[in-house]
Amino acid sequence: MLRLLTLCLAVMALLSACGPVYETQYSLIPPSSAEGRLCVNQCQQNRNFCRQNCGLNQQACVNEARSRALYEYQAYVNRQQAEKKPIKRSVSDFDRSYSCGNSSCEARCEADYRDCFGGSCGGQVIARTVCTAFCDQEKPKPAPAAAPMLSPMPPGAAQSQIQSPASSAGGYPAGASLCQPGMRVEVEWQGDWYPATVKDRPRNDGRCPIHYDDFGSEDDESVSLRRIRPR
Repeated sequence: MLRLLTLCLAVMALLSACGPVYETQYSLIPPSSAEGRLCVNQCQQNRNFCRQNCGLNQQACVNEARSRALYEYQAYVNRQQAEKKPIKRSVSDFDRSYSCGNSSCEARCEADYRDCFGGSCGGQVIARTVCTAFCDQEKPKPAPAAAPMLSPMPPGAAQSQIQSPASSAGGYPAGASLCQPGMRVEVEWQGDWYPATVKDRPRNDGRCPIHYDDFGSEDDESVSLRRIRPR
């Protein structure tokens, strides 16, 4: 017990030495038009579907990890018995389902929702940086440059963007030249850029379907054009 308490105190001291801990919080102001609010409802449905997929993927990961743990445990038991050694480990020692978190998946759902809310529907997304721990270490930092404030669209612009996005050529949004099938691009996600390949032309809502080159098809998504740059 004393050893555990000492370890906890050491971890707390280490964290406090690192200074304040910040997180970005968002305030969402709905669009004023009826078309914009209808668009937000669709964004919410997409977010709910995205979250459901995250939960299903996490459960599949847990099931696979536990099946593998059982298999590895049985192999361990067979070895111990063959060598006439005691069995000191249990199935839980082989269980790695703790690595099946879905926080990054849900964070992507929320980022897509904010893009849809502010970029397609004409709502306003206001980001602010808030200190959540060890706030007495130094003065609060300003919001990072990567956290944007998206201004509302003019009245009626949300619906026009959903049905017929502002075009540069061929009726597609400005910057859609990057969103062409097979185009190799980089896609921004939570401040980092990842290599990706465009799967299809822009959707009706102006978002571009992409596949992350280093990830499986379950991570494919449609992103706003401002998150794409040439590779």
